[in-house]
Amino acid sequence: MFFCILLFMGSLSIALQAQNPASVNVNNLSDQQIQQIVNEVNARGLTIDQAAQMAQMQGATPLQIEQLKQRIQNLNTSKATTTPNTAVRNEKTNSIAREEYSKKTVVNASPEVKRIFGFQLFNSENLTFEPPVNIPTPQNYVLGIDDELTISIWGASQQTYQLRIETNGAVNIPDVGPVYVSGIEFSKAKDLIKKRLIAIYQGMDGPSPNTYAEVSISNLRSIKINVIGEVMVPGTYTLPSTASAFNALYLSGGPNENGSFRNIQVIRDNKTIKTIDVYDYLLNANMQGNIQLREQDIIYIPTYQKRVEASGPFKRTGLFELTEKEKLSDLIRYLGGFTDQAFKGQLSLTRITDKEKKVIDISESIYDSFIPSNGDSIVASAIIDRYENRINISGAVFRPGTYELNEGLTLSGLIKKAQGLKENYFSNRGLIIRLQKDLTPMTLSFNVTDAMKGINDIPLQREDQVIIQDIFSMQQKRTIHIMGEVQKPGVFDYSDNMTLKDLIFEAGGFTEAASESFIELARRRNYTESNQVSDEIVKLYQLNIDRNLKLNSKGDTLHLKPFDYIYVRKAPSYHEQRTVYISGEVRYPGAYSIGSKKERISDLISRSGGLLPDAFIKGARMNRINQQKDMNLEVLRNNLPDSLLAKAEKQIDSNQLELRLDDILKNPGSPFDYVLKDGDQVMIPEISQEVRISGEILNPLGLAYQKGRGLKYYIDRSGGFSSNALKRKTFVIYSDGTTQVTHNFLGRSYPHIEPGCQIIVPQKPEKQRTDQTGKWLGIASTMATIAIAISTLLK
Repeated sequence: MFFCILLFMGSLSIALQAQNPASVNVNNLSDQQIQQIVNEVNARGLTIDQAAQMAQMQGATPLQIEQLKQRIQNLNTSKATTTPNTAVRNEKTNSIAREEYSKKTVVNASPEVKRIFGFQLFNSENLTFEPPVNIPTPQNYVLGIDDELTISIWGASQQTYQLRIETNGAVNIPDVGPVYVSGIEFSKAKDLIKKRLIAIYQGMDGPSPNTYAEVSISNLRSIKINVIGEVMVPGTYTLPSTASAFNALYLSGGPNENGSFRNIQVIRDNKTIKTIDVYDYLLNANMQGNIQLREQDIIYIPTYQKRVEASGPFKRTGLFELTEKEKLSDLIRYLGGFTDQAFKGQLSLTRITDKEKKVIDISESIYDSFIPSNGDSIVASAIIDRYENRINISGAVFRPGTYELNEGLTLSGLIKKAQGLKENYFSNRGLIIRLQKDLTPMTLSFNVTDAMKGINDIPLQREDQVIIQDIFSMQQKRTIHIMGEVQKPGVFDYSDNMTLKDLIFEAGGFTEAASESFIELARRRNYTESNQVSDEIVKLYQLNIDRNLKLNSKGDTLHLKPFDYIYVRKAPSYHEQRTVYISGEVRYPGAYSIGSKKERISDLISRSGGLLPDAFIKGARMNRINQQKDMNLEVLRNNLPDSLLAKAEKQIDSNQLELRLDDILKNPGSPFDYVLKDGDQVMIPEISQEVRISGEILNPLGLAYQKGRGLKYYIDRSGGFSSNALKRKTFVIYSDGTTQVTHNFLGRSYPHIEPGCQIIVPQKPEKQRTDQTGKWLGIASTMATIAIAISTLLK
């Protein structure tokens, strides 16, 4: 059921229960109905007071009008309180969904296109022209339909309006009415809106206002722009209304390989309103052509008319577009000018004619008048790698290097330029390497001392190289070697007047092992003696000096000579401590120093207090460091194949020696009683009463030793041999590390068993199955040959 009331004006209708406006109870109207009245008033472009007068003429009572005004004020206050920054919005505005702005198009350009000057402006990872959306709105921004404005009122009155510019070009301010702002600049629109607000906020007027207003743009409209012509990705692009021409060009990738960078046109209402020259921005940073776009603007990129290629030592190279009247000097300016290494006096130009190509030489004098043609290729050449006045001096002068060749410069003058000769210069000879007219080198020699005195002072020429050596470079480096029992043996530089004590002092002095009474010096024969045939290689001297290197006549009178070799021998009876180790069942196990070169294992056992009652003599073992291990490994690696090398290396790594301790104790000093060496280790275990069985048996385990029982007994107790057992190779490892194997001569004889031994049954080797086809083919071939031979003999 609908209600009607003519309230405020005859055309305003709303659903009410009575036909007579005077009978309507305004307090019974819903908030939605009140909002509908407000929307209709705004749509008519009237203020509340204007609408009230018209409603009163239609029969509304003053009480109803006052109640309705109060309801409208309460409705606006309620919205401002619940949502402080949300103002009255037309329902049509709420239904509008903003289009998503266009994204940058990925451009896959060829290397040739990338050479076009200007291409990187719109396709660079480090330079973007993304349309601005989060920036303050420019004051000269032209408002349009769908822009959203926010009006904030503060001071004596407080209110916030969020309004959209409707299709009629106006914003409808509650109680004020429509304000037409579309098509005018934002700064002017703000002034217009503030003037209209004075009608309902009188505190804004006068010289001392107590109410203030601020107008801002809360949401920009989107516009659609068409980019056509010779563009990388032509099409329609959605941009914010603040977007400029460069924003659209950036999103579309800019001109393609045929597009012009100098004549980009912005078309509005079928008229070209702006022509953009991208070079003006690139070279002069001039943004005048980058105008703000509007809805349905067209950016048209025509084909280029003239493009020229430039290469060589210019600051920029590539493909450059020129206008019809631009000269070669303009192109050079676009190229950034020449580099420091460029020859500026002439350019080489290649031009495409109707039939072929031709070369044109362009001198510097016509750069300002020469007009390039489309397709021209201009090449600049580099300066010649040549000096017109360079000379060089090296060697024994204080400042060697390159110098200017002045007129009349002589050899002595160049040496003075180089701050003179060093004290160690070689005076007998110097060289000048000079280039002849055909550039082949020639050599001029001179006496350095004479040249400095003005004698044979040679005039210099361009590219002369003067070489003056020092005395040290003219002789073999003089050194002295010292080896043997000094702290720092090695090679030392020789110095004049050096004595043996001086050298030993430089080498850090003697070691504790040194014998100062037996020092040997080996000296080369000098070049005079070497010219005489002799069996003598070097001269040898036996020397004896003070160990404390005191200054005295003895030892200080013998001066060394270059290339002497000094050998400091070790004292005959000097020895460092040598340590052996004994562990296990002795009274005092531990480390012992070897007191004599003749000390043996029996002596070590005696020094350690002898054996304990539980010592297992037959299980004693000994390890000795293999002093020749590295040498033996080198021999093996040079002589054995890889298949046998690993096994041989493993055997060399073994340090265990056979130790017959029972024979040693019965007969000290026998061959089994080894002389001790540094690092020897003797291990005497406790008595062992078990026998261990491992390998190819059914149940490998340890068994108690039973005197008189043979190997077969222990095998049987372990379940017997497995099917893979190689019985004839069964062997026993005894506690002392020795091994016995099974003998198979005239029957199988197994090793005897002792306490602590280990029985090992090896595995049968796998049979390698080989292809017998070749073998049988060989036999068949042989038999056939024999048969043919027999047949021939019978015939």
